[in-house]
Amino acid sequence: NWVLIAPESTDEIGALADTLAAQTDGAAKEYLPKSDNILQATRLIAPGDKTELTFTLPTQSGRYPYLCTFPGHWRVMKGVLIVTEK
Repeated sequence: NWVLIAPESTDEIGALADTLAAQTDGAAKEYLPKSDNILQATRLIAPGDKTELTFTLPTQSGRYPYLCTFPGHWRVMKGVLIVTEK
């Protein structure tokens, strides 16, 4: 999956993802934790599949992390969306 999160919330969302991975219903929840710091997210995507996500950028300038919350992925499958003023 692809999950856009609030600045400075990577460790929080990662910890929630780790906790969800240990729960018996984690797969049913598509390993997407509940948090107000999750701004946008896709469903889980199987290898070779595609998805599209259209959204409005945050209005506040900043560095918005994105990551994958599938078990074990968030530590390496991540990046940053940089939002700047026009």
